[in-house]
Parts: sequence; C-alpha cells; structure tokens
Amino acid sequence: MAYSLSLQQILNTWADNGVFSYLFPFLIIFAIIFAILQKTKLLGDSSKEGQKNVNGINAIIAIAVAFISLLNDYVSTFFATIFPRFGIALAIFLVVMILVGFFQTEEQRTKGHGAWIGWVLAAGVIIWAWSEWGDMFGGGFGFTYFFEEYFWGLVLLAGVGGLIFWIVKGDK
Repeated sequence: MAYSLSLQQILNTWADNGVFSYLFPFLIIFAIIFAILQKTKLLGDSSKEGQKNVNGINAIIAIAVAFISLLNDYVSTFFATIFPRFGIALAIFLVVMILVGFFQTEEQRTKGHGAWIGWVLAAGVIIWAWSEWGDMFGGGFGFTYFFEEYFWGLVLLAGVGGLIFWIVKGDK
C-alpha cells in the first residue's frame, strides 16, 4: 500500500516538532547577529593577516546569542505573531503599489507625488506594531486603549498641524 504525504501533513509535523517555534527563530537570529558582526568587523577583519579566526568567533557569539534568546517563549511568540501578519501586510503593500502604478503617470512617479503612500504605510506599521506590542506582552496600555482615550485630541492635533503646514507652505 502506498503512503502519501501532503504538504499540510509535513508542515504540521514540523510544527509539532518545534521547527517553526525554535529552529527557524534560531536560524534567523543567528544569521542577523552573524551578519552584524561580520559587517561591522567589531572583533576584527578576517581578510587581515593574523585575524583568520574572526569568522569562527563571530559564529560562536551568534550561536550563543541565538540559543540564549530562545530560553524564554517571547521570541517564539513574537515570531509566531509577526511573520504571518507581515505576509498579509506585504500582500496589501503589493496591491497598493500595483494600484498606484495603474493610476499614476510616469511623470508623477518621477516627481515624487506618491511619497504620501510611504508615509501612510509607515504610520500604519507603527500603529500596528504598537497595538501588537501591548496585546502580545500583556501591556494594558496598547494602541486600542490609547486610541479610544485620545481619539478626538489626535484629530484636533492633526487638524491644527495640517492648518499650520498649509499656512506656512503658502503659494511657494
């Protein structure tokens, strides 16, 4: 009898065995720390004579930091929260960029008329990160509380700031 595995079964097996909770976060943290140590040449430059062991030292430090970061479940929880939502945010960003490409002319794109999209997306990322930080780590002062409490003050502040910008900009 033939036994077949689906991709879903394989991924569920990996999830049950901690590949997504521990192995992938370990590899990501190791790669980032190692790359930072290599790029900054904090412990030396392996291309120089007498400093050939710098790559090994950087690797040992990156491995140690990656293992230490996995001692608590914060890292696993953080990665389990951020990466699926990052994928959704990336898809939304691509759709926005495609729509902007449909409605903007080449002249508008070269003159920088679409910079407001970057500012709106950056504000959205900051708001999302703030709300997730409060929800994920149990902080009672997340974005939802702040937004409910200070919404009209923020609207007034944005209106006054926009008015000041409009007056200062004038007809230049």
